[in-house]
Amino acid sequence: MTLGVLVLVVASLIRWIGHISVIGRVGHTIGVVEEATRKSLKTMSEHPLFDCGRLDGEAQGQPLSAERPGYVQHCDANTLQTLAEENDLKVSVLGRPGTYATPVRPLMMVEGSFDEDVGKALLDCFVLGEQRAYDSDPRFGFIVLGEIADKAVSPGINDPGTAIIVIDTVTRLLLEWQDERKSGENDRVLVAPLVPRDVLVDFYRPLARDGAGIIEVVSRVLKSLETVAATKPTFAAAAREMAQDVVARAEAAMTAESDLRGFEGCGGVGWSQGLA
Repeated sequence: MTLGVLVLVVASLIRWIGHISVIGRVGHTIGVVEEATRKSLKTMSEHPLFDCGRLDGEAQGQPLSAERPGYVQHCDANTLQTLAEENDLKVSVLGRPGTYATPVRPLMMVEGSFDEDVGKALLDCFVLGEQRAYDSDPRFGFIVLGEIADKAVSPGINDPGTAIIVIDTVTRLLLEWQDERKSGENDRVLVAPLVPRDVLVDFYRPLARDGAGIIEVVSRVLKSLETVAATKPTFAAAAREMAQDVVARAEAAMTAESDLRGFEGCGGVGWSQGLA
């Protein structure tokens, strides 16, 4: 019995040591963030617009803001719908998960008459925290991946290989993106869909800025944008605009003629020209 317990303890320690040795690796971190972002994308595809109506255009009504600043981590759309039905209201949600809410930036616009208690109940449908959460905020995952890639191309680390791995990871995730076009059953609550340009800017702009002088990184960024533009019509215009910005920054940062020739005539639109 003693020997058996000893073997189990030693085996557990060896497994734990192996687990700890993996946690600190960049590859493991990228994989964890990728999986968290993928789960968030799946949630978004299963519950587009949080099962609410689509907000097109300007939100109308009386603004309601949080009393303290913080990141929106969760929005209880079902309770919002119930309160709106009971009080004959129409709610336009401005603070999707990931939004930084402040007392001067409304979380929602409410059409209809309501008292202070109802207003407080509406605000209680939003959970605010000091940090963003992955659960219903896919943009946060892209931001974190962008920070990993951006740090990899910094002069102190100089690891373009890691940046390329992250770019490939983001390309896979963007290809899994499902547009938020379907309206849900919560017809008294309206939510604006995520803006494609904002999603691309979250990830690609830091790399376009800080990796502009690294030909390998710029090449992979353009290939990624080419793939996204060709396979995701929703992102096509934003991807081409971002590619033009990438090329402009690269042309300003690179000094070697051999690197600059890769962008001749490309302009972020002629995908087949230049970079190999």
